[in-house]
Parts: sequence; structure tokens; C-alpha cells
Amino acid sequence: MARKLGAGVVLSLMALVVLSLSAVGSTRFQGIAGDYQIDITRLGMPLVFYLRIGADGTFMLSPNTRFDPSESRGTGVLAESKGVYMMIYKEHTPDNPKTATFVLDGPNLVFQSRLPYGQSNILNTAEDPDDPEIVYTLTADTLALAEYYGTYVGSHSTQAMGATVEYVYSLQLKPGLRYVFSSEFTMGGTAYAYSETGSWNVSGEQFTLDPADEPSVQGTITADGQITIGIRPSAMAATRTNRLLRIATHAHVAGTYFAEKTTAMYTAKATLVLDVFGHYRYTVDVGQPQPYEESGSYDVTGTTITFEPEGGAGYSATLENLVLTGSFRVIGAMPATQMVMYGRAVQGTFAGSATHEGVEYKTLLTLNPNGTYKLLISDDTGQPVVDSTGTFQMRRAMTLNVVLAGMDPAPICSVSESGLNFSIVLPGMTATTMGGLGFSLKRQ
Repeated sequence: MARKLGAGVVLSLMALVVLSLSAVGSTRFQGIAGDYQIDITRLGMPLVFYLRIGADGTFMLSPNTRFDPSESRGTGVLAESKGVYMMIYKEHTPDNPKTATFVLDGPNLVFQSRLPYGQSNILNTAEDPDDPEIVYTLTADTLALAEYYGTYVGSHSTQAMGATVEYVYSLQLKPGLRYVFSSEFTMGGTAYAYSETGSWNVSGEQFTLDPADEPSVQGTITADGQITIGIRPSAMAATRTNRLLRIATHAHVAGTYFAEKTTAMYTAKATLVLDVFGHYRYTVDVGQPQPYEESGSYDVTGTTITFEPEGGAGYSATLENLVLTGSFRVIGAMPATQMVMYGRAVQGTFAGSATHEGVEYKTLLTLNPNGTYKLLISDDTGQPVVDSTGTFQMRRAMTLNVVLAGMDPAPICSVSESGLNFSIVLPGMTATTMGGLGFSLKRQ
């Protein structure tokens, strides 16, 4: 949603500055009061922060949902004219203006200007690095109904083409009252994926989906996290069918983790799968005829994961920043050994390109399950300009980062949903305030 502000609206808003500063205490802004999430990952920085608007028109920007005044990244009051809202910061003066404007898009806020946040001044639009026709807009997504956020999953089987087709699907209820429905299935030896997006709402036990370009769908939701709703599991489905989806209680840690450990006796290659309902399966290959396998249940308390294997004694490990550390068996008859496992988001080969002074540079970064990496950056003639190997570590600052050791300075790759983002000063290049040439790497 794009909307330019006319001169009249701007003048009206500026005329309201003094009135707004004196109107604190009213409930004029009750309709938009609440907490909002602002995710600027697609605008070039994998960062999420928060906005709180009071019914009296006051606002605060915060790095977290505590909204502690000591951690504030900006406070002030709102003004409104003809559906356009202006955030007037406490530091605002006529000679040194500090404001931001937004309009409403349903329950969410869409910014029409840069947004001051701490010492930063965040752009309100950005082009997709892979497709310039896609433009992302800075949005504050409502955190209303946050108690229902999460991933709900389900499955069912049908007969088609003389075979059984198993549909596995998930429904993500997200901030902004937005949802993403995804379904995966295999038919005739070919894997298919189907997705649907839209908005959602809850009123009592009534659950509503509003798919894009389709009529709304009514269903139910229970206090223990069960949704019954009509779904379309594939693009080939002519109608929706009521299905049950359950809250994925362990979705925040679920995934696949990999490790590789070499000793004088063996090289162990381990895979651990944590499912969304608290079950796990662990497999490790040390070159013997049969791999060691283990399955059971698991639970999470903070950063501690407790495993309860079937027919065995329980044990614990630590999961932090996509790294799982603990003692695991690799050979059934031997004691457990210390293992370090890495989540899939930081495993495999990632690639991307960027242009500097007319030269296109291509990057390949491989992160291995033994904690090592290989970084290769080549120019447009295919000649390597960076060829480095070493170990990597996971660290969390404002974002979750992969730090490549063995380079000076060590590039820091921020982890995003789509891959990895990092900048590097190439040989012969002058360092910039952003650290050098930026790359957006996608998984291969």
C-alpha cells in the first residue's frame, strides 16, 4: 500500500504538533492503541523491534516487548489529519524536525516516511535484491491476539492415481493477523508444494481465515490449541474440506541438526530430527554395517533440552543460537561422547553475487557439520579474490550471526529466513561505514 502525502496534509499535521503535545490524556487514539512488531529484515537489516501506542496518543519504540523506558529508542506523541498519522518525537523542534508518518492498512501501520529508531533513520521502502520489481514497505504489524500465534499442523491421506497420497500441512498464525498455509505431498513420484496467504481473526471460539482473493472461511479454535477449518491442501483441490490442525508445541526448536566428529577410532556423522510435537529421532553413522539409532521424546526448558529415549536413561543437552551441545552415543556399546550439532539454517552451501564498480563478484560459502567453513569469492573472470577456510562460531548480538574465524576482520554473516547476509572489504576496496561490499546469500 503506497500513499504520498499532499502538501495540505503535511501542513495540517504540522499545525497539530502543538495541539498534540498538549492533548496527552485524551483517548483520541484508542482505535490504534496497542503493541506492534516492526521487522526490517527485508529492508536490508535482519532486525525486529517494537512500537507501543497509548490510547492518549503517546508512543514508545523499544528493542523488546518489555517497553522499559531505560531501553527506549524513541518516544513522543501522535497527530492525525485525514487518515494520516504523524509520530512527533520528544526531541522534535521546528529547526530540527524529528517525525515519521504512517497510514492504516487494516489493523497494521504502513509508513510513508523514514522512521527514526535510536540513532538510525530507517528507510520505508526497499527493492528486493533479486527482483527490483518487488518493493518492500516498512510496516508495523499488530500484536493483537498474540496468545494464538504459532504453527498449527495436520495431515491426512487420500487415494489418487491408484496410490495413497499423504498431505502434510501447516498453518502459521503471525503478527499483523496474517497467516501462511503450506502443504506438501508427493503424487506419481513428483513432490508438490502449495501455499496460501491471507489474514485471520478470532472471536470467542470462532476462527476465521480470509484468504487472498477468496471468500472467508469459518471454523473453530479451542483453548488447548486445536483448529478445525476448511483447507485446500493443493491447487488441484476443487473445494475446501474441514480438517483438524494442532498447535505445534515444540515448533520453536523443531528442525534438523547435524554434527561430524573425527577421532582416532572413527568419524561420526550424526543427524538429529526434533519434530514439532516433542518427539525425536537420532541417527549416527561411524562406518559400521548398521548405524546407531535412537528415538523417544524431548522437552525444552530455557536452553536445556531433555531427551527421554525409548528403553533408555534420560539425558540433557544445551541448545542456543542454533547450536546443540551435549554428550550423545555414537556406538551403542560405548559411552556417550561430546558432540556439537548445528541447525539446518547454518548448514550447507550458500551463494550470491554483488557488483562493485562494474565488476560482479560471486560468493560461495559452505558451512560444514564439523564447524568448519570455506569461503570463495570470485570476480567476473572467474579469478578468486578471497579463498579462505577456517572454523565458524554462532553469536547473538542484535541478530543471530555466523562469525567466520581466520579472517581479519572476520566477516559476520547475519542469519535470516532466506539465507545469510554479510559484507566484506575485498582486496583493493576501501572500507565503508557498512563494512564493504554486501552480499545476500541463498541456500543452494
